Amino acid sequence: AWLRELGDRLAADWERFGMQGVYPFLEDLLRDSQRLHVRQRLMGFDLIRANPQLCGYNLTGMLDHGMTGEGLWTFWREWKPGIVDALTDGWAPLRWCLFASPLHGYLGRPLQIEAVLATEDVLPPGDYPVTARIAHHHGGIAWEQRAVARIPAVKPGEDGPLAVPVLQEEVTLSDLAGDYTLAVELERGGSPAGGRLGLRLSDPGDLPQMQATVNVWGVDTHVQRWLAAHGVACRPLAEGKSALPGVILVGDPGEEGQEVGRWRELVARIHTGSVALFLSPMAFRRGDDPVGWLPLARKGRCYAFGDWLYHKECVAKAHPVFAGLQAPGIMDWDYYGAVIPHELFDGQDTPAEVMAAAFAVSYPCPGGYASGVLMGAYPLGAGRFVLNTLRILDLVDRHPAADRLLLNLIRYALEHASIAPAELPGDLPAQWTQLGYA
Repeated sequence: AWLRELGDRLAADWERFGMQGVYPFLEDLLRDSQRLHVRQRLMGFDLIRANPQLCGYNLTGMLDHGMTGEGLWTFWREWKPGIVDALTDGWAPLRWCLFASPLHGYLGRPLQIEAVLATEDVLPPGDYPVTARIAHHHGGIAWEQRAVARIPAVKPGEDGPLAVPVLQEEVTLSDLAGDYTLAVELERGGSPAGGRLGLRLSDPGDLPQMQATVNVWGVDTHVQRWLAAHGVACRPLAEGKSALPGVILVGDPGEEGQEVGRWRELVARIHTGSVALFLSPMAFRRGDDPVGWLPLARKGRCYAFGDWLYHKECVAKAHPVFAGLQAPGIMDWDYYGAVIPHELFDGQDTPAEVMAAAFAVSYPCPGGYASGVLMGAYPLGAGRFVLNTLRILDLVDRHPAADRLLLNLIRYALEHASIAPAELPGDLPAQWTQLGYA
């Protein structure tokens, strides 16, 4: 009965957020989560076994015990797809542990790569030649490096190291955008498991160039300079009535964000046809209330979800905001990286348009289930505003997904802003009272 209740709650929110087109069936969301879980297990093996100080680790439960979804088996004692291969790889006595930072970066910028050989006394002491390569998925070797895996001799009765660092390099690739594979091979003496790591490089020249002017409030100057370089001129959001509707970018206004008059003016501009993009949930903090300035009568909450062993899945729609990005589907950690947030909105009226939402099933919380909105749009008068928790502003010019999201959001807002200003509603003071702006 409890499992049925979880499924019913997930299905209800999936429909409420309008996510039906993301997968053929809702069950495919769970299958996709299991697929990603296998890759994340392998990442965990990399981190653990690359550390020579760790000789044991409580990896997980065998079963989804406690209804938490953490196991290698399902509730029905069946292996989750792909997990047996991952365990065989992860526990291999001789295994490569590969790392790249960032996993999604830009062409022409430095990429840190590292290779560590985990060994349980498989190789006798000596030097073993190693070749590392980075290959593009369309074919061709973009980078190659020779190295040596040095297994030290130990005194009688002592154990050898559990992990040996082999390679640590800074690499800059400038040829082709797309998917790459970091591959490492031991040329003789052994046949380690692992040895392959996927990464992606985007071309900054592929970002859209625009010709637009936007108003900004609480947006850092380095973001404004970056926008200007991409054809988006920024001007401060001035007080007083604006003659024409437009696009308003709101970050963290700080002390100015505590002035009720600024929020009244912002709401009035949206009413006349402007589109406000709230790019950080910090905009709404009013004293100790994280949603005190949220321009909704039913404010709900915005909170940091506890992502650790148990975590939510963030799901993006096929939407213009995600054009040119990995979507629709679960937002892949390797692709989006730190853009994926902990914060989510919960308890508000459902947005008229949901772009991305989060779901946690069998999570250790009351009822075992949680969900919320990551990005959604609400109409207000002749305009609209967009709530967002994705980490965009902090990562501008640092992560390709953040850059593309910001430009896509601005393009979306430009397309929905009114050309001519609409009249302000006669009951605007009453609306201010409902919003807590009296």
